[in-house]
Amino acid sequence: MHQKLEEIVGYAQKKLGLNDYSLHEHTLYREKDIFNNTIYILSMEWTPNNTKESSPAGNAVVELNFHTKAVKRIVFVQNVTNADSAVYPSADKENVIEWIEELTDLTFGRQFLLIEDEEDVLSFGAAVDNIPVAPPGTIHVEFNKDGQLCMFSIDGHFPEEDEISWEPFALTPDTYETTARKQCQLVEMPDEEQGKWLPVYGIEEVYLTNNGKGVIPFDAGLGSMVMNETVLTWDAPVNKAFSNVEVDFSTEAVLEQALINEPHPDTKPVSEQDVDACEETAVGFLRMVYPEDSGKWKLTGIYRSNGYLFAELWPAAGTSRVIKRKIKLIIDPGTYEAVNYIDNDRLLEMFGHLNKAAEAAISKEEAFSKLREHVEAEPVYVYDQEQGTYVMCGKLDCPYGIDAVTGELLLLGAF
Repeated sequence: MHQKLEEIVGYAQKKLGLNDYSLHEHTLYREKDIFNNTIYILSMEWTPNNTKESSPAGNAVVELNFHTKAVKRIVFVQNVTNADSAVYPSADKENVIEWIEELTDLTFGRQFLLIEDEEDVLSFGAAVDNIPVAPPGTIHVEFNKDGQLCMFSIDGHFPEEDEISWEPFALTPDTYETTARKQCQLVEMPDEEQGKWLPVYGIEEVYLTNNGKGVIPFDAGLGSMVMNETVLTWDAPVNKAFSNVEVDFSTEAVLEQALINEPHPDTKPVSEQDVDACEETAVGFLRMVYPEDSGKWKLTGIYRSNGYLFAELWPAAGTSRVIKRKIKLIIDPGTYEAVNYIDNDRLLEMFGHLNKAAEAAISKEEAFSKLREHVEAEPVYVYDQEQGTYVMCGKLDCPYGIDAVTGELLLLGAF
């Protein structure tokens, strides 16, 4: 075993109280964070020395950052643990928080806060002085019936002080009403009870900057996405069947890549060449699979994921339904050939029995006048890719909607 691996394995065994365990197998994989950095993870499976090899109960699955040794995940299979109990906390909330602080070097309140406290389960979220952040960071801890820790995981980013653009929350109803009015949209929601699509006015969630002048969309976290609004057309179909190729979304890496910290392929920017080639590929794909749909689809965005280029295709005509048709075309970044695709048409077929929505009987202004008092702007620090820092925003949201036919106030969580 390579010296670097031996060092991490030995550290994990001591740090996590696995003295009565033996390393069974290990794997390296890599991921990309929101800053477009590559992170290598060493995943290890440990087997208790006193159990039969055929029984997985009590096995420990541990993941550590290959370069920093930061613990990312601990799972004891089937909630059975033979680890040194002195290393782990009791199920007491305060004890868990202290243990997390020691394990992660994070500070409770300043960098993470409690968001769920149930029997034997505690969940925490990334924070800045008790204010949530987006994209979210999460910490999850579970205990078995004997009060022993059986699972720990930490995902996402927990900002440091130098990554924050500090300012007090300044949004008030007066400053966010204009944006809230713009975000009031008429959508159609599936109503299984009435067997139809229901037209509802609701407030589309968005992050509003602290000065009340800018917005950051909820889906802005897809860092490599290049937006595109090109309607795809062609003169004639292609009389050829599209062949799906099995895609490999594995993030597994080899030691040589980790040692030199080779960049994840998804960290490479989407170039103009990529955009042009993907547009051409998308047209070729549609000519084969949807040959009669010239002008009915538009290319909305291109991004990298799991080593592939993804092209998102939406109906050009658009729809007000909350569940929209979408195709994700998977493209080989080396050849620009379409290798597979994901079409959510089967999901939409589940609602094919619903009757069409009735025409709206009230206006957007009437609906907003009823929603105005229920609109909220909760403080949240949002990562702004353009500025490269977390900025204070208000999460503009409203738990209610307005039935566009009757004017009735509806709790949207009921749908």
